[in-house]
Amino acid sequence: MLIVRSCRGDSMLTKECTFIIDSFYNLTGLPVRYYNGAEFVRMLPPIPGYLDPLGHTLQFLFDDERTVSYRVTDEILYYGKVNSLTNDGVFIVGPGYFIPPSSDRLTDIMIGAALSHSNRVEFTDFLTRIPTTSFENFLNGLCFLNFALNRRMLTVEALLLQGNSLPGVGSGIRSDLEDALFNSEESNDFHDTHQLEQRILAGVREGNIEELADLFENSVRGKAGPLAKDALRQEKNIMIISTTLVTRAAIEGGMDIETAYHLSDLYIQQAEPLSRLDSVSLLRQRMVMDFAERVSLQKYPPGISPATAKCIRYIRKRINSPILVRELANDIGINPSYLSRKFYSDMGNHLNDYINRQKINEAKKLLVLTDKTLGEISSYLSFSSQSYFQNLFRKFEDTTPIKYRNSFRVPS
Repeated sequence: MLIVRSCRGDSMLTKECTFIIDSFYNLTGLPVRYYNGAEFVRMLPPIPGYLDPLGHTLQFLFDDERTVSYRVTDEILYYGKVNSLTNDGVFIVGPGYFIPPSSDRLTDIMIGAALSHSNRVEFTDFLTRIPTTSFENFLNGLCFLNFALNRRMLTVEALLLQGNSLPGVGSGIRSDLEDALFNSEESNDFHDTHQLEQRILAGVREGNIEELADLFENSVRGKAGPLAKDALRQEKNIMIISTTLVTRAAIEGGMDIETAYHLSDLYIQQAEPLSRLDSVSLLRQRMVMDFAERVSLQKYPPGISPATAKCIRYIRKRINSPILVRELANDIGINPSYLSRKFYSDMGNHLNDYINRQKINEAKKLLVLTDKTLGEISSYLSFSSQSYFQNLFRKFEDTTPIKYRNSFRVPS
């Protein structure tokens, strides 16, 4: 396709397109261009063509037949395209970047875009005036522009999935997780992300898959601080931190500790060899949903009776209190003998054994995630004595609480 940069100006723009271009640029600060077919019409900020770093990326975006698409250059600059569905209008956004470019990176960008070194001062002034933005926020901007232009909803997740199926991630994770669990048994061996982070962690902790899916579908994004000198490393560092936090939330939600830590390791290992920002971002979303789904599956066994479900909810809410079967049955309004029989029929465990197992599971979390003493843990979980707690722990885990804690400590 022959791409022409003309000076026909705003005469080819409708008032609506002019409003969209002005509004998008004022909201984001990202450069935005409008083309009528292959003919350049307008750009904000208005710069001469010899300073525009689009280069070969423009042809790549024009050749992509999808309504919304993006490209990340070798210099980690983001560009995006949104086609109008009502005419031949094409909006090109970018460059965007997260890490302000160094002098060497500026040189690489100019070489890649075939810009003259004599214009370096002007180009540097143009590029450094662009506000930094994360890759996901850049994609969020494209989704918003698409909705403003075409009245079509597109989520960041759906945009990331375009051309990024990540083959084998799900099955590979499951297979590797089983291998890791088997081997471990054999060997015995600013920031504005806080509110969003808490919602995600709460969703994982509660196994609330629907709420998390809604969060991702509606493209809720926060801005993390810089964690690396390049955007790809930034995404991988965010992946590592996110995985660590999500792992702890899943454990607090009832996920088995060994399984959670092995799954955490596998996702981090899966992220390291990835070479695309969008692939890392998509993997992070899948990681969150995977942990939440596993927590959800452990919440209530399928097919249990309402009486057993009430019983489980009661035990979870009062895990750090003394729980006697007779008092439990009385509080939920069910005959103790009937409740014991029904619980055993549904769960295959005696009610007292289930209560003790849940208290030991809670103790395991406290041993790994806190520095509380055995006496403090025993008292918090309302065991009759520390020695009883230790004996019960050995019965269920075939090891002592101290040995269990130490197995998760990394030697200094």
